[in-house]
Amino acid sequence: MGATSVLGRLGSRTWASPTATTWGSYLSRSLTLLLVVPLILTRLSTADIALWYLFSTIIALQWLADMGFSPTFARVLGYALGGASPDQLKDLRHPVKEAISTTPNWQTIARVWATMRVVYRRLALIALVALSTLGTWAVVQPIARSPEPQDAWIAWGIILLVSIVTLRGNAYSAYLQGMNQIALLRRWESLMNLGAIVTSFTVLLLGGGLRGLVLAHQSWMALNVLRNRWLCRTIDGGRFKTFTDRTIQAEVFAAVWPSAWRSGLGIAMSYGLLQLSGIIYAQLGSTEQVATYLLSLRLLEMVSRFSQAPFYSKLPLLAQLRAQGNIDVQVQLARRGMALSYWTFVVGFAALGLCATPLLDLIDGNAAFADPLLWALLGMGTLVERYGAMHIQLYSTTNHIIWHVANGISGMIYLLVSVLLYQALGVYAFPAGMLAGYLGFYSWYSARHSYQTFKLRFWTFERTTALLPLSLLLIYVTVSLFVYLYPNAG
Repeated sequence: MGATSVLGRLGSRTWASPTATTWGSYLSRSLTLLLVVPLILTRLSTADIALWYLFSTIIALQWLADMGFSPTFARVLGYALGGASPDQLKDLRHPVKEAISTTPNWQTIARVWATMRVVYRRLALIALVALSTLGTWAVVQPIARSPEPQDAWIAWGIILLVSIVTLRGNAYSAYLQGMNQIALLRRWESLMNLGAIVTSFTVLLLGGGLRGLVLAHQSWMALNVLRNRWLCRTIDGGRFKTFTDRTIQAEVFAAVWPSAWRSGLGIAMSYGLLQLSGIIYAQLGSTEQVATYLLSLRLLEMVSRFSQAPFYSKLPLLAQLRAQGNIDVQVQLARRGMALSYWTFVVGFAALGLCATPLLDLIDGNAAFADPLLWALLGMGTLVERYGAMHIQLYSTTNHIIWHVANGISGMIYLLVSVLLYQALGVYAFPAGMLAGYLGFYSWYSARHSYQTFKLRFWTFERTTALLPLSLLLIYVTVSLFVYLYPNAG
């Protein structure tokens, strides 16, 4: 009876945990590695493999069209959930000593949603123009290499249409996250991720090819939007259905816009440039090299996203605590989330580095995994980025956004180093540039703001968060490079 009770409580906590359910969502998505990726690598031609990962890269770049509004709206909704009024949304660098309120400010929440409706409708129109022009230009040459170019163009048309629906639907996802419904959102994502994986697996198994794979994948993306809309209308007693205002709220937009454009520029100069490197390399490299780089980039992104769960799932609560003035609790929660995030990334990165090549050899796929040097550079750059990103997210709970400075300068370093080194190093220039940008500016600049605002000391804070995982990563990288460069040393 006691064991049953303990298991029941553990199950209930896991079911309601933002971190556990976010991990569940990413785990379900990671089943793609076991079920879908082997079929992609064996059922598609090398050209179509490169094209599929190029399509995936462009889909991922929808974050650029969002322009930073999703994290900003989620954050201000967190403030409103903590009781903030519209005039208290703009800057929380100096929060009140006592809690603003113990109950959500529904008037503020309604006004934020009204603004979100207008903003995302306009963003969808901007994205349609950008994808139809620049996106189409980026895929022309890779599609020409496909053995079935007509099917590839149909697949691109499907992506264009669904991308607009998905971008507009980002409003529902941002609302759910801002209302701290992370666990609910991730549980549903897990279920629908499984549906998407089974559908994609079946399509590839039956010979659906690139067009069938894209149709299966994008159909579930559209269903996700409908699901999130339904969830918004069911939480909190259906209050969402009473939000009928469809006009932009000047006071809310004035609080959101400075943070949103800075966040958007920051995303463009960090995540955007990394994804753009794949698009650029697709125009320059051979089909085999492009397939290897894009495959490795996608796999690394999956590890990185999985590692973000312990910290990023807490962001709405961190914003709420900031609005309520509970700074000590906020720092303690952030410290635990950061430490678990680092460990998750390092273990996942090392495991993938050890297992990916043998598994690809086993299935005899049409694309290779990155060599240890390329993988090491990508991993070290990503860990340094995670360090800066989590500190900048913690500082961003003040709603004073510095992403445009941090990512802008590091992005320029990345571009400069990548361009200067490309002729000499080829594809290695991209991760080398990424590492130079993150080490040269982004990481320490972001952390400095976090340390100063929350009165933290580097050694006291990081010895229990970043330093041990970093040491493990360096040991793994050193050993793997030694074995790679001196295979007969033993």
